[in-house]
Amino acid sequence: MAHVGALRISNGLLKNSTSPFWTAPADIRKPIAKKILKAIWKWSKLLVFIFFVVIGLWGCFQTMWDSSITTSKEIGAGLEFGYTFGMTGDYRYDLCASYGKYFNTFSSFTWDYGPFYALFVYPGAMLVISIMYPLRDMWGGINGLIGLFVLLLIIRLFSIMVTLKSSTQNEKMQEVQGKIAEINAKYKDVKDMAGKQKKQQEIMEIYKKNKIKPFAAFEQMFITLPVFMIVYRVVTILRPLKATNLFNIWNFTSIPMTEVFAGNWVFIFFLLIVIPVQILSMKIPQWLAKTRSRNTKAISNSGGKQFKKTMLIQYVFMAVMCVVVAMSATGVGVYWFFNSIFGVIQSYVVHKIILSSRRKNSTLESKLSKLGIE
Repeated sequence: MAHVGALRISNGLLKNSTSPFWTAPADIRKPIAKKILKAIWKWSKLLVFIFFVVIGLWGCFQTMWDSSITTSKEIGAGLEFGYTFGMTGDYRYDLCASYGKYFNTFSSFTWDYGPFYALFVYPGAMLVISIMYPLRDMWGGINGLIGLFVLLLIIRLFSIMVTLKSSTQNEKMQEVQGKIAEINAKYKDVKDMAGKQKKQQEIMEIYKKNKIKPFAAFEQMFITLPVFMIVYRVVTILRPLKATNLFNIWNFTSIPMTEVFAGNWVFIFFLLIVIPVQILSMKIPQWLAKTRSRNTKAISNSGGKQFKKTMLIQYVFMAVMCVVVAMSATGVGVYWFFNSIFGVIQSYVVHKIILSSRRKNSTLESKLSKLGIE
């Protein structure tokens, strides 16, 4: 009996000495169950991301082989979504036989235009039109703003649930840019394989020290493309959005840069609203990272030069995004505006989560230190 008692104490796995030998102890079953659930979650996320990438690319390139989804800024031309003719008696909402070469319409669920439209564009368009029609008498097309806002809010809430971990990783990546720049400067002239491997090892050590998984950042890229394509297609096919003049000056289907070159200067004010918010959404994560850590600043001249090169790439990307906003339809520009606002809010929330986690870890380390535990 003494031997059994000693075994029970030393092993720690046998909490119930009366359990038969073929029954796995609870302490063993829990880790196994946890590993299985973790593996299921991991592969489920992978399948979801692959699905989103495939469906996003489908929506992006579908026009190359399917002319039936060609869109037009003119009401009654191109592919359109709206209510069945005669249902409301309002031309902005009712579809009617019309004039365009590629004129196609749909007012209910259909597979005629492929899985991207059936599974994503149709629900999005149905949601927006269901919001816009009851609010159709609102001044200046504000009902269109509300519809797009609600659509994007729902999409963002879903994407945040899926990519919150990768968002945290992105924020942490901002903190170590200075250290990474130092390493890149240190191994700038290294050409041999051993030197390159050592460089990669030092970078991975920084990631490990800061608990960063570099590839987790790609999760957001898998979601961004389909989200943009969903909103873009909704804006370009939804009949009431095509008929919307925001604040009675900005048509949702007009392209701001084209309008400016045509002498319609009022679209300059639209760009002066949307583009700065887009820039802020890219800069604020960097500023928040600086408040969390000094690692964003390089600590040597060579590292500083390398850091500037990294920032230059980001500025080029920022400029490209601003051009994309200026060359997209006004309705898509509204999407970019709301998306930037949501991005700023998300960055701030993640910033607070990181700070809270660090405080908890610091408190735990302090308690362990007082107990003499490392």
